[in-house]
Amino acid sequence: MMAGGELQRAHTYFVLRGETVSGETVDVPAIDLTNALYSRNWTMVDATVMNGSFKLASLHPTNAALLASVGGIENLPPGARIPDLLESWGRIYNSKQSASSPRRLKAIRLDMYRWEGGRYADYDKFIDSWRKEL
Repeated sequence: MMAGGELQRAHTYFVLRGETVSGETVDVPAIDLTNALYSRNWTMVDATVMNGSFKLASLHPTNAALLASVGGIENLPPGARIPDLLESWGRIYNSKQSASSPRRLKAIRLDMYRWEGGRYADYDKFIDSWRKEL
């Protein structure tokens, strides 16, 4: 999550977790869900948090409708489409579990942290969280 030798450069990172039907909190490796390269998952997450899909020259009709309903991109909250991403990841995770498995997720959560740099400590500054009931 933090590149060695880059103490002066701050980093934002994300942790994907799920809440199981048995009440346990589990880490959910996104790479296991998407079969993508590690950095591709987190680049997608970062772009989603930054509302990148709303800044394209040709918007998807549902994104255009959402923008119109809130009065423009300046009124759009960060991560407007994160619930959709979390729902997809939660469905994929649950599809790999049996219907009676206590490891099935009842909710999935994306936590955002910031490491300000300068030293290899204090890397767990909580910034934001998104949660989706499944």
